Amino acid sequence: MITSIDVCNAIADVIAKLWPDRMIYRDFCPVDHHRPSCYLHLTSSEMTPANISMVQWEMEAELELFCSTDAYDISSTEALRQDQEAVLLAFASPSIQVGERWISLTAKGDGMDMGSAFVTFSAAWMDERPGYHDPDDMTDPVSSAVPKMEHIEYSRTFSAQSPDERTI
Repeated sequence: MITSIDVCNAIADVIAKLWPDRMIYRDFCPVDHHRPSCYLHLTSSEMTPANISMVQWEMEAELELFCSTDAYDISSTEALRQDQEAVLLAFASPSIQVGERWISLTAKGDGMDMGSAFVTFSAAWMDERPGYHDPDDMTDPVSSAVPKMEHIEYSRTFSAQSPDERTI
């Protein structure tokens, strides 16, 4: 099973290949963070039942990019735009490899603020429902322990009760 954390880790791996010398802050960003760097965090994660054995995961994560500043602590909006474009180009493919699977992922440049630029990632995938056991999978220890119809014995003898023993 793949979780939202696994997808965030795959996103961070791609970003680390873009800028191996930059720090990627995860889940929190200190006030005195280094520049250039970025901050990746999960903003939403949802699991919706699809059927008895499957669920659909949907998640969003946000990447905040911080570029270098000059001697007056002013950052270049052009450098931020270039960093944002580099991230968007790195995620131009409609999917990302997470473990041995490929997950649908979109990246969207989500504007800029003073000294930072944003990229929002959205992903969706289907996975097996946590805790589900296929009743037909005999290699699963839980499913194989459940008695099947062919294991139930019944008696063919019939004994009728007298009318006095019947209750209404």
